[in-house]
Amino acid sequence: MAALEAAAAATPRRDHTPSPTSERTELRRLVEDAARRRPSDGMLLSGGLDTSILAPLAAASGTRTAVTVLTSPEAPDRAYAQRIAAELGWNHRLVEVSVEELLDEVGFVARVLRSFDPMELRNSIVIARGLREAGALGCRTVMTGDAADELFGGYSFMWAKPPAEFEEYSRRMAESMQFSSVPLGRELGIEVRAPFTDPSVVRFATALPKARKVGVHDGVTFGKIALREAFPETSSCWRRKDPIEVGSGTHALPEFFRSRTSPELLKREIQRIREDDRVTIRDAEQLAYYRVFREVFGDRPPLVRFGRNPCQGCGFELPRDDSNFCRTCGAYPARASADRFPGAVG
Repeated sequence: MAALEAAAAATPRRDHTPSPTSERTELRRLVEDAARRRPSDGMLLSGGLDTSILAPLAAASGTRTAVTVLTSPEAPDRAYAQRIAAELGWNHRLVEVSVEELLDEVGFVARVLRSFDPMELRNSIVIARGLREAGALGCRTVMTGDAADELFGGYSFMWAKPPAEFEEYSRRMAESMQFSSVPLGRELGIEVRAPFTDPSVVRFATALPKARKVGVHDGVTFGKIALREAFPETSSCWRRKDPIEVGSGTHALPEFFRSRTSPELLKREIQRIREDDRVTIRDAEQLAYYRVFREVFGDRPPLVRFGRNPCQGCGFELPRDDSNFCRTCGAYPARASADRFPGAVG
C-alpha cells in the first residue's frame, strides 16, 4: 500500500478543466442572491474559502462586525481573518482564549446538541463561543459559511470515491446536513443565516458532477472547485481546507485530555461505563465529554435508547433508517447488530 501511495504521489497530475463560463456565472449569481436575502448584523469569520466568499457580500448588505475564535497564536485562521476584516473595514473581535477557557462551553453545547461526540463538541465549542461574543457585541443575526463543504465536495475523505458514488454520497449529505450553529444560536437569541443552504444553491450544487467539485490546481487536489472558479478574486481562493478544529487550534484537545488521564483510569472507566451504561467510550477526550453529558442529563437521557434503530456505540436512536453515523456519540459505523443489543427492536 505504501508503494502504491508513493507511486501515485510521484505521478504528475494535470490541472482540472475549467468549468463553462455560464456555469460559473450562474453559481456566482445564486450565491450573491442568497447572501443578499440573508443580511446579518455580524459574521463568524474563519478566513477560509467559504467565509471569504461571503464576507464582501455580507458587507454590501450592511454587516460591519466579525468574530474569530482562536486557541493558539499559530492557529491558521488568524492571518486570513484579520486580512479580510481589515480590507472590509470591519469591527473585528479576535477572541483569543485558552483551551481550558473554551471548555467552559462544553456543558452548554452538550445540552443543546444532546451529544458527547468528540468531533462535534471540539468544533461546536468554537462556534458557541463565537456566537456568544457576537451576541455581546449586539448582533442578533449572524452569517456563517455552513454547507459549502457538504454541497461542493469540501471533505477530503470523499475525493477518492468513484464519480457515481461521490455524487450519490453528496446527494445524501445534502438531504441530511445539519449545523450546530443553528440550535446554538437559537439558544443564545441569535438567528444564524447561512446563504449556502439556500434551496437554489443546494439544487445547483447537487446537480454538479464530481469533476466540478474536486480537481487539481497547480498539482494539488482541492475540493469546492466550482466555488473557487466562481469567485476567483477571493483572497482565500486556493487556501487549503482547514477544519474548524485546525483553523481555531482546538485540534490540541485530544492530547490535552490524554495527558491528563492515566491509562489505568481510562481503562477502568471504559469498562465501568460499558457495563453500567452500555456505552462504548473510545478515548480520554470522549470520556471527558461523556461525564459532562451525564452531569447535564443525569439518568434522564434526552433521546430514545435501544429502540428500533439504535447506535451500536451508545444505544441512542439513529435519526434515519439509513443512518450509519451517530450524532450522539460519533460512532461510525453506527448500525447496531442483533447480538450487540439483544433487547433492541428491529
